[in-house]
Amino acid sequence: MKTTNVEQWLKHGEHLPECLRDFHDQKGVFKAMHAIVREPVDPLFKRPTWVDGQVYVIDTFLHFMARRGYTLQRTRRKGDFRDLAADVRAVEEASTLQFAALLERRASGG
Repeated sequence: MKTTNVEQWLKHGEHLPECLRDFHDQKGVFKAMHAIVREPVDPLFKRPTWVDGQVYVIDTFLHFMARRGYTLQRTRRKGDFRDLAADVRAVEEASTLQFAALLERRASGG
């Protein structure tokens, strides 16, 4: 069995799933998660921003776990799972439409 150079493996982001290896893709995933997951009803829970979540999960939690030999991976089980790419696209499209509407209101003096 091949031995992994852990430092290089971490540096190149190979411990992350393909969909999270690019910084801009990470942003899309975390923005989508933030938009889709509802606010908790517990008043004692302070929800992190999508930026705080991205930094903590990618740079802290997954890095910490990978250094110990654990990685996040897609399940091999069959199921009616949501499509991550479709969710990210839907949130990006909604955000683009909201921004366009804002610009239009500004341009029309509203």
